[in-house]
Amino acid sequence: MAVRREIEVEASPEEVFEALATEEGRERWLSEPEREIHVELLDAPHRLVWWWAGAEEPATRVEFVVVATGPELPTRVIVTESVPSFPLAALAASFRLVLA
Repeated sequence: MAVRREIEVEASPEEVFEALATEEGRERWLSEPEREIHVELLDAPHRLVWWWAGAEEPATRVEFVVVATGPELPTRVIVTESVPSFPLAALAASFRLVLA
């Protein structure tokens, strides 16, 4: 299952990518700082893929594609968030039961 969203941002692709890829940039807009982020792919300034999870939530994969639309035009950001089809949370829980 995946959710895809698009937004246009009045900034250069490099500025948008910095806001996505750096901790300092994310602090300005990300309202969930307690989530743990693990970067899977970093292709500046075009694509970023990370996995993130909250304390009680399963990890989801988030892909950002940053598209330059032209000089003096906003930058398009395409975000796709997906839940893995493999039941990772169930696997982790089963290990907790074995170790207990």
